[in-house]
Amino acid sequence: MPKAKELQDEMTLVLRKPVTLSDGKGGESTVYEQLSLREPLVEEMLVFSQKAAKDPGDAVRHLIAKISGVPLAVINKMRARDFTEASNYLMAFMTPEDASDDPDSEDEAAGEGGTGN
Repeated sequence: MPKAKELQDEMTLVLRKPVTLSDGKGGESTVYEQLSLREPLVEEMLVFSQKAAKDPGDAVRHLIAKISGVPLAVINKMRARDFTEASNYLMAFMTPEDASDDPDSEDEAAGEGGTGN
């Protein structure tokens, strides 16, 4: 997963297989070939956090739909690799930059449970 420092402000994700969504009324269908993603706003992150406490998978789907501006039905029909790529991009903004870079953090976490020494 890219670190927040390395992230682009925006990302265009070209879908491996376009998603077609009909209007449900026998009218024209809309074909989605790509998603435009951007850095989430704090408000969007807060809503995501609240939803994630109840259902993390559902929260990610809603966040991708909100950020990209496409209907949730499109997100539901995306290929798994496209969904994972979109999810990883957005989640990288919410991951502390030094969490995976600090080798001491693992040592400290391991020592917290302790052996009673």
